[in-house]
Amino acid sequence: MLNIRAVKKDILYDVMLQQMYALNYVWMRLEGLMQQKAPEVYGSEQYYQIYEVYGSEEARRVVKALGFPREEIKDLARFLEYSHWAIFENIEIAELTANSFRMRTLDCSAQRAAKRWGLDYYDCGAGGLRIRNGFYKGINPKAKVQRIFTPPEAGPEGRPAIVSCEWLVSLE
Repeated sequence: MLNIRAVKKDILYDVMLQQMYALNYVWMRLEGLMQQKAPEVYGSEQYYQIYEVYGSEEARRVVKALGFPREEIKDLARFLEYSHWAIFENIEIAELTANSFRMRTLDCSAQRAAKRWGLDYYDCGAGGLRIRNGFYKGINPKAKVQRIFTPPEAGPEGRPAIVSCEWLVSLE
């Protein structure tokens, strides 16, 4: 077994980053395979539960690693800075109220990959909502996530074209 504590931090960082890219790539490939080979499962409640479990497990591990407070909306945003979204995407957060913020993904890597693979867009709406619900509720059970828009929907009037999707995160 690799002695992680003995590995130089810059090497460990590079290896872990590549592992994250591999996981993301395989996740997308598995989605495509399921859509083709298991259409009765693809898009089912059971299928989307996996997304929510992934978000919840990510939250559990990030909470364990960081130990930040989890009570306020700013705490949810702080954990987001250490999430897989922050690794792969350019995320924009704007505090809207004392109990809510807007989360935007700018120039989404999954949307770029979909175009490279000949698709018009990557359909992330239902899965994206479930992953975010799992993640934020895993940090604070009072968290609520609402989808503002995801491809192929047009975003709200006046939003910059670089915004790929938008979410409202709040505490009830």
